[in-house]
Amino acid sequence: MKIRFLASRLLSDGNSFSMEFKRNSFHDTMTGLDCGGHTDRTADIFSRACVESFDSCNWAQFGYKFTQVFAPSVLYELALLEGVQLAPLARLKDRRTAALASLGAMLDRGFELTVVELVNVASALISISRFELVRNVLTILSERQTTPREDFEIGWLEFVVSNRCDGGASSPAAFERMRRAVNTRAVPVSRMLDACTQAVVWYIKRRELPTASFERWLELGTSLTETSGRIEPGALSSWYRGIAMVPAASGDVVATRRSMERAREAADVSTGSETRAADLNMLKTYYESAIKEYLYVQRDIEAAEEAGRSLIALDPVWSVSYGELAEVYLRSKRVERAAQFYEQAAAAGPPYLAHHLLKAAMCRDRCGDHSRAMAHFEKLAVFVPQSRRVMSAGLDLARRLAHPSAAVFERGLREMESHAAD
Repeated sequence: MKIRFLASRLLSDGNSFSMEFKRNSFHDTMTGLDCGGHTDRTADIFSRACVESFDSCNWAQFGYKFTQVFAPSVLYELALLEGVQLAPLARLKDRRTAALASLGAMLDRGFELTVVELVNVASALISISRFELVRNVLTILSERQTTPREDFEIGWLEFVVSNRCDGGASSPAAFERMRRAVNTRAVPVSRMLDACTQAVVWYIKRRELPTASFERWLELGTSLTETSGRIEPGALSSWYRGIAMVPAASGDVVATRRSMERAREAADVSTGSETRAADLNMLKTYYESAIKEYLYVQRDIEAAEEAGRSLIALDPVWSVSYGELAEVYLRSKRVERAAQFYEQAAAAGPPYLAHHLLKAAMCRDRCGDHSRAMAHFEKLAVFVPQSRRVMSAGLDLARRLAHPSAAVFERGLREMESHAAD
């Protein structure tokens, strides 16, 4: 299925820009919690796992499976692709599938639901980046009497929302809530390790919680993996990928690789046709992390390229897979090759379609393929006309080429300045 966009701005000669993108399984999943008729061959691993989690959920028990949590900005891109306003999409006003109708019905009677049911509803909403609605659920939960086990899961939700929506400002309080619950011994081992992993990852990435808190979670996670044999493979693989960031931060290549090998061992699953998407996702995230390890810690371009190709082989319809390998080529100064893979990423559709197309445009410009770079910028001017970065870079190239589309980019920048002044 093709989605076609026509420019609202015309070139001076009266011609308009236009662009086409196919609707993929990620698009259908994020807008409908349904792969939209895509089969296992044409649906990406995230989408399959996301739908599996919803379809298999026991709403009366904890354990909703997260695959990957996207920032709310991904919905803006999907709204642009659909040509609709963001707010109705973000608030589930359009319940286009049976899954959305079911989720929406539970949301509508939220005050009647149990704490466990509300936590699961919020988890399902997070899986499709509906954070405004998750906050509504958290407001209902704040008025309930809760057990330590319930407190842990609510703290987890509070952390995820803060992490994706306000830069982690509320993460310290969320982790403290989870820590108090953990101290009561009411939380399963794998869930404790999930919290330990996130504490390590987000402390290393952006100091999202205090050092003393990070050290407690690091100590707990290390103890759990040394003494408990009851940890789920997904939690264990995530832990080792997270803990690899500690030696990576100090440049310890041996310890980093050792942790990554343990992550790979925990994620080692059969990739046959019957393999669950959630299991395949463990392997997928290992390859994604391995690419970054090889690029920035090991500085082994060949190994990074091999990991990127393994990622594409595992998840060939996932746009991000091509973007990851494109980054390897860009870092190794194979700019034209990088452009080709960014173009494949954009052609695969969302998520990050505009980002991938912009990177392709910049790569084409760098390697002297100005006509193709200009074509990409023209498409971006249609797709993301409010992006100052796109309009500025497109204008720079158009002026260098004395291209008539310079007028379009100039007009776009003027309109942005006018709106900012208002």
